[in-house]
Amino acid sequence: MRKAVRIFDVAREAGVSPGTVSKVLNGTQRMAADTEARVWKAVSKLGYQANWHARILSTGRSEALGVVILDILNPHFTALVKGASRVASNQGYTVLLADAEEDPGRELNLIQSLRARTDGLILAGSRLSDQQIASLHSPEQPIVTVGRRIPGVPSVTVDEYTASLQLTGHLVAQGCRRIVYLAGPPFWVNQERERGYQDALTQAGLPPQVFRLASPDLLGGEQASALLWTVQPFPDGVICYNDLVAIGLMASLRTLGVRVPQDVAVAAFGNHPLAAHLSPGLTHMEIPSRKLGELATDLLVELLKKPQEASHVQQYAVLRPRGSTQRLEVG
Repeated sequence: MRKAVRIFDVAREAGVSPGTVSKVLNGTQRMAADTEARVWKAVSKLGYQANWHARILSTGRSEALGVVILDILNPHFTALVKGASRVASNQGYTVLLADAEEDPGRELNLIQSLRARTDGLILAGSRLSDQQIASLHSPEQPIVTVGRRIPGVPSVTVDEYTASLQLTGHLVAQGCRRIVYLAGPPFWVNQERERGYQDALTQAGLPPQVFRLASPDLLGGEQASALLWTVQPFPDGVICYNDLVAIGLMASLRTLGVRVPQDVAVAAFGNHPLAAHLSPGLTHMEIPSRKLGELATDLLVELLKKPQEASHVQQYAVLRPRGSTQRLEVG
């Protein structure tokens, strides 16, 4: 029986990297004419079959990776996919992207569909239960989670607890004494952020006040402004689950005549590209979203090459102080 030809064989024959072969075959990036010619010559000589149906039938591998995200409109996930796609391409893999739209039922259906067409999956910010994700992971078809730590499942996360401690401490240092946290979905990321927020306030001798968002997006932030009026006296600091919530909140407060940061300081977690260009600029703990995508893909590819014990990779957020927390009366 003839051995199936893989993209790595084409790369070796053409004298280029698997990533270069992938880019030439997919048309995602033009290469030098002689390079493209060598790749196509190798494809013809070896009889490489790029159709994923044929690859799966002959090799059991699709040379494709699935990436399931919660919301393609959220810049965090957009940047994460950018990082994942770059690494996957360099490693000779194609990325199949699915948007779960914050819907666990839709997410599970997408995962089941992608499992039939990919060698492994990256779940970014999944809304499935720990038990569901653990049951889907296997050495033959591994899963890497981003933003979730589940026993026995490889993962890439940010040290959310320390990030929250730092961001809350920043508001305390700016003179805020009535700091509200607008919380996201009740999963690992939010749990760690809420824990850091509460511990920081306990250390400062201040009371916590947590509100659950209707949705972790612009609309959720706009609607959250009504919650702040239930706190008396009015909060002088707000920490938002993500940048989208903060942007929505700041827009709503502006229409109500509440000044940021003079009346209330606003801060968030995220890496929205517009954060520095708002008026005032939004203070946030910058999440390395693109790096998370790169690391998750590196880890997934390593698991496909050599099944191993579940490992965890941790990154750190960076405080980016801007005008939204610059309390003028402090100092």
